[in-house]
Amino acid sequence: MPAWKQLTRIPLKARLYAREPYFREGLDQAWRCLGDATPETLHRSALMMIKPDGLIGGKAPRIVEFLHEYGFEIVAVRHFVLHRLQWRELWRYQLTAATLDRLMVNDLVFSEPGLMLCLRDTTVSPLPATVRLSELKGPSDVAQQTPGCLRRLMAQPNRVFSLFHVADEPADLLRELSIFLDAWDRARVFNALMGVGALPEDEQSRLDGVVEASRRSARSLDAGHALARVRAALGAQRGSIAETEWAALHAALQSMAEGERIAWRPFADALARSGLMADPWDIAILGASFIVYDDPEASKQLVAVGHAPWLQPDFEFPPED
Repeated sequence: MPAWKQLTRIPLKARLYAREPYFREGLDQAWRCLGDATPETLHRSALMMIKPDGLIGGKAPRIVEFLHEYGFEIVAVRHFVLHRLQWRELWRYQLTAATLDRLMVNDLVFSEPGLMLCLRDTTVSPLPATVRLSELKGPSDVAQQTPGCLRRLMAQPNRVFSLFHVADEPADLLRELSIFLDAWDRARVFNALMGVGALPEDEQSRLDGVVEASRRSARSLDAGHALARVRAALGAQRGSIAETEWAALHAALQSMAEGERIAWRPFADALARSGLMADPWDIAILGASFIVYDDPEASKQLVAVGHAPWLQPDFEFPPED
């Protein structure tokens, strides 16, 4: 089995994952599929999920180009809806900081399929492929992004519309494959990551189709445009909406127009009761743009540490108390 320091450089993550069911399943199956090649295969393997907002926003073509430019070869492709329990498990240790409003808006975003890409790093690097890709992508907080990172290049609009997700370390890749895929499909992916062959023809066709659909259907994620369309819909449908609900929606939309953050759950309740016919993506755009993202009294249970610990050849976990 790989040593913990080959899987993560975060002591708390090692302690949490030691009994975490998804990680344990992933590590066990990787070892059974890959054997002694497990550490080397994990070192050069990475995982990206282009989120529904990235696909609908037309970002997939440039993201795939970016991966190729930086030496990441796509070896497996899956196109599926990430259900509410899956994405909550995916970010279990980060959503401890999230408001309930952010969870509700995320449910809107993940009602559409995402695109999972399993990657092989063709470069030679002391960094695991997961860590190298995580550094290239940039943080989800727009204010902290550097000019050359992928998220800045993709013009990420806000925290919710982060466009894509990557596994940060080898331990996360193992855990996330277990969240996304059943045992049979995971075995196929591990074999693809270990191999040297091209992407299977059916998966290449799927990739080409989804990327082309993303290019063709690209829509603006601009909050101002979405707000104008929803306000127009509310005005046009005033006669069919109860006055109480109409007034609540009108007030919330006016607050958004003034640049204010709103309480999303009361707005969503009024929206559901009103029966307002509006583009679901326009509603998701408003949620992503005008909610409070984090609880100021809370914090993430796990945070990324960047690449620096992975460049320490004598790294060891501190002894436990």
